[in-house]
Amino acid sequence: MNINYISRNIGLALVLNAAFMFLSVIVSLCYGRDAAFSPLLLSAVVTLAVGAFPLLFVRRGGAVTIKEGFFTIISTWFLVSVFGAFPYLLWGDDFTPINAWFESVSGYTTTGSTILDDIESLPHSLLFWRSSTHYIGGLGVVVFMVLILPNYRNVFGLRLSGVEMTSLSKENYKFKVSETAKIILSVYVALTLLQTLLLTIAGVGFFDALNHSMSISATGGFSTRNASAAAFQSPVVEVIMIFFMYVASLHFGLIYLTFAKRSSKIYKDPVFRFYTIMLVVSIIFTTTNLLIEDVEDNFLTALRHSAFMNISAASSTGFATTEAQGWPVFSLMILFYFSYQGACSGSTTGGLKADRMCVWFSSLRARLKRQLHSNAVVMPRFGNKLIDKEVVSDINLFIVFYILVIFIGAMCLSTTGLDLQQSLTTSLACVGNTGLTFGSLSSFGSYNAFPAVSKLIFTIEMFLGRLEIYPILAFIVIRRWR
Repeated sequence: MNINYISRNIGLALVLNAAFMFLSVIVSLCYGRDAAFSPLLLSAVVTLAVGAFPLLFVRRGGAVTIKEGFFTIISTWFLVSVFGAFPYLLWGDDFTPINAWFESVSGYTTTGSTILDDIESLPHSLLFWRSSTHYIGGLGVVVFMVLILPNYRNVFGLRLSGVEMTSLSKENYKFKVSETAKIILSVYVALTLLQTLLLTIAGVGFFDALNHSMSISATGGFSTRNASAAAFQSPVVEVIMIFFMYVASLHFGLIYLTFAKRSSKIYKDPVFRFYTIMLVVSIIFTTTNLLIEDVEDNFLTALRHSAFMNISAASSTGFATTEAQGWPVFSLMILFYFSYQGACSGSTTGGLKADRMCVWFSSLRARLKRQLHSNAVVMPRFGNKLIDKEVVSDINLFIVFYILVIFIGAMCLSTTGLDLQQSLTTSLACVGNTGLTFGSLSSFGSYNAFPAVSKLIFTIEMFLGRLEIYPILAFIVIRRWR
């Protein structure tokens, strides 16, 4: 195994992690050196020292195999989460070792679930660090590495990008690996800056605006307020957040082509049309259901809450403007579905991905046509292109496996004392990296009261969902290293 190459890449990820810790230290100084100054500074120094060691004292390695690529990815995500938990551990209070680990993993995987019962009690610098873990995780540690590695054009770089993005998402990236990473970064930063500006103009304080923009760009869900987005009590703010949650859930390559190249390709993309139409229909259904069931008596209020919650679930952001626990079952089932499906590949969202569901529906339609017309040759289509049978088979296999992982996770959670509803909804939320749950946990609840074993299972599911299952399984079944 090429230890030199692997250790240098992991070290690079830790150095980038330390850079955001130092930014949090600066935030602490801006707020009069708040109480989290020492925990953040110590964590930053330790993380920087560990990360810089292989960069300074380990020689560059040669090309590596796909097995070593998997090992690098998994090790990077794991170690970054471990070091990311240090500020929480050193802060103490509710952050026991398992709670600190849960909060860190939830941040980097952009799940957005929290163990905090009182978020607003944290100092500003620690709140900024929570948002930073979203920002790092949303873009992907590996994408950061591809950006600045001097030899990013080698096979290892290509293979890493293949793991970070599904094969479907790569169809819309007609660029080299380095260009792809720069496109993702430019869209990511542009969305954050523009959203921060608009939220500030709308009356949100700069600190809250920046943190929520970082969370939305990463489709994460960590908020600086206990009441999440509902704390602002502003329809204008909610509309801004709805728009950016939707944009952040689209394919970053198509966003770049639309705004930077003034291309109309996004409107011709079958996944974009499928995803957008599904959202519009669900919002109409949910709004109607809320009005019929007298949950809301005002059409505009019902429409606003419906749009926000549906897009929050679909984009896996997990913010909330209202308590969904009191919603009709029909509306909750729509949110449940979107938590399962997710948004578009090539974005920072979680879930199964709308791309796969689009192909699945296309293959289902083709199968039904063949059933009615046995002599007809009908192939599933993806836009104007025919879909290869192997692609359809792989997607169907992944969908079944994805459901199986959620079910197995729910079974494991049920052994820790959780009831049926809690087991299923929390398992779906963690595997889908959405953070939005239903039932007793509510839209604004925390995971603090859950047993430690449950929290450990949650973090495993978050990793599986973030890396889309296969890389971790491929790593587990590796029996020999050459």
